[in-house]
Amino acid sequence: MARSRSLLSALLLGVLAAAGHAQNTTTATTAGAPATTAPTASDAPCATGLHLIVARGSSEQPGEGRIGVVAGNVTERVPGSTVEAVEYPATLTDYLESEGDGVAAMAALIAAYVGRCPDSRIALLGYSQGGQVAMDVVCGTSEESFNATADLSPDFKDNLVAVVTFGDPSHVPGVPWDAGTSKKAGIFPRENTSACEPYSDVIRGWCDTGDIYCDSGSERLVHGTYFANYTMDAVDFIVGKFNDSRAAGGSGGSSATGSSPSSTASTTAPAGPTGPTSTNGVGSRHPSGPVVTGLLALAVACVALL
Repeated sequence: MARSRSLLSALLLGVLAAAGHAQNTTTATTAGAPATTAPTASDAPCATGLHLIVARGSSEQPGEGRIGVVAGNVTERVPGSTVEAVEYPATLTDYLESEGDGVAAMAALIAAYVGRCPDSRIALLGYSQGGQVAMDVVCGTSEESFNATADLSPDFKDNLVAVVTFGDPSHVPGVPWDAGTSKKAGIFPRENTSACEPYSDVIRGWCDTGDIYCDSGSERLVHGTYFANYTMDAVDFIVGKFNDSRAAGGSGGSSATGSSPSSTASTTAPAGPTGPTSTNGVGSRHPSGPVVTGLLALAVACVALL
């Protein structure tokens, strides 16, 4: 059974690679208040509000990607906030390596920023592959065929106030941080959720029924609907956690405002899942040899069997 699952996972990865070639004209769009209204970490002092680290989805252009709409709305409500995009490939053709690179890059950004701003408050955001990146940084990588990585150091626990994901392929249903309508695991389900538990109160991951990546479903368009359905829910969650941190005695600027800026969300074609390559993995579970290529229709069939 395990061998069959590994083979099907390899087939699916190959199909995603083929889909990535077909999606080379995909463009990333955002809605609502743009995250560019806030300064980036490279040109700003330590944030007096929140520092948001954002990982885009597969095949999106470098930068914040569509999940940047959430960051943009947060900066409107939390004065003194900054936004920083994770620089990683976000590709489908070499998903395992790309996702691992994202994990390493996001972890490095956290360490560097907290080292420079030890009393700061941080939120992690990720869409699709970027969602898997964010969760692997916090919980460690335990998905089949991916290089294992350690969970987030306890040294950063007081700094991390929120983690938000949309369409995370490593989604597991029934955990305390699970949101949305999905009742099924994603195509790369997280095998160890216990490492997430110390952060369960600050994590919220949205996955809806039918999503081809986070729900192992067959409705590919569902993967792009989170921005229309949950943007302001995610913003409210992050702002609420920031205010909770302030009330508990955290450092930083003034409390966030309660007003929610209006936003109009895009429902353009979704990006595929994304993921980083680990530089600090413990034991490699990377599949040997190249994965096979195929058609997107085969991806749906493989997902149904996983």
